[in-house]
Amino acid sequence: MIVSSLRRCSLCLSSHSTIPIHSPLPYPPLLLLIPLRFLSVNPNEEDSPTLSLLVETLGFTPEAALSVCGKLRTNNSENVGSVISFFKGRGFTADQIRSMVRRFPEILRQHPERNLLPKLEFLGSKGLLGPDLGEFISSHPVILKRSLERFIIPNFNFYRTILESDKRAASPDIAIAPNMRYLLDNGVSKSNIAALLHRDDTVLHSSRARLREAMRVLKEMGLDPKKSTFQHALMAVLRMSKSSWESKARLYRNWGWSEAELLSAFRKYPLCMAVSEDKINRVMSFFVDRMGWRPSLIAEHPILLTQSLEKKTIPRALVLQFLHSKDMFEKHYSLAHFFKMSEKAFLERIARYQEAAPHILAIYKDEMNKPR
Repeated sequence: MIVSSLRRCSLCLSSHSTIPIHSPLPYPPLLLLIPLRFLSVNPNEEDSPTLSLLVETLGFTPEAALSVCGKLRTNNSENVGSVISFFKGRGFTADQIRSMVRRFPEILRQHPERNLLPKLEFLGSKGLLGPDLGEFISSHPVILKRSLERFIIPNFNFYRTILESDKRAASPDIAIAPNMRYLLDNGVSKSNIAALLHRDDTVLHSSRARLREAMRVLKEMGLDPKKSTFQHALMAVLRMSKSSWESKARLYRNWGWSEAELLSAFRKYPLCMAVSEDKINRVMSFFVDRMGWRPSLIAEHPILLTQSLEKKTIPRALVLQFLHSKDMFEKHYSLAHFFKMSEKAFLERIARYQEAAPHILAIYKDEMNKPR
């Protein structure tokens, strides 16, 4: 039998269901302290075709299959087999079906043609086909428990207004819909919500209490939920504990930022609060101690805190130092912009100096490619 070892365990225990008064052991075996009803195996379950289907067709272990059978509370193995065949016939792998059953055992009680087919056809009509459909359903099988007319279609229409794509609207995790509606009702732009869904949907899985508190804090700071920076502010606040936030704020103040500068920097580029304290120290030390900048200048351009020191800031600083040594750097040009501009714009910029300084590009490339 598939779980004969489990049966032997239960039979052994049933013959010693009471602990001898004069047990030679200093304490009774731990197994004897466990009620037999949790260890005994129902022979009908062990021998059931359903259990065999789960083990032989989907690769469940006997123990995991027993657990599923216990949650199913049905002996209709014919329907279980039909559900498995239904998904396999639509390209679902055994791993995907096993994942679905593990997450949502009740799916095996669904009627394939009456309950499951209309939902898969709807999702397929919106672009979720083949591997995409299998991957989505295996990750979110509970959607198949929901009513097509009362839940799936209305939620699809809601997602569609935000994501502006049938395929993308068909696939979001249904658990985040309430938080998406909450953000929308509280003034967060659709583009910000779509960006959160694409970049970091863990934000949308936050508890309502945390989300509400984050919204309150950000509005008090004066951040506009319609602006693109708001999505980054929401990610920064929700990813961080209060103690971590206070520690980073204290660090910036230690480097000379005022409260007003700290708030202004966060409004301009919220991810300046998402970098590690080590990174804050290294960047501030580079600009303040080595470059001689005022701390307030970094507060005016907080994006500098998030850029790579080794791959962007230091190589450009060497180019700047070279230009200054040759008295070639335009005095009116913004130092901060020199470090902030895109790679393409930067290369175009220094190309202007190549005739007078042929080695300038080599200086930059050598520092960029230096092993770290």
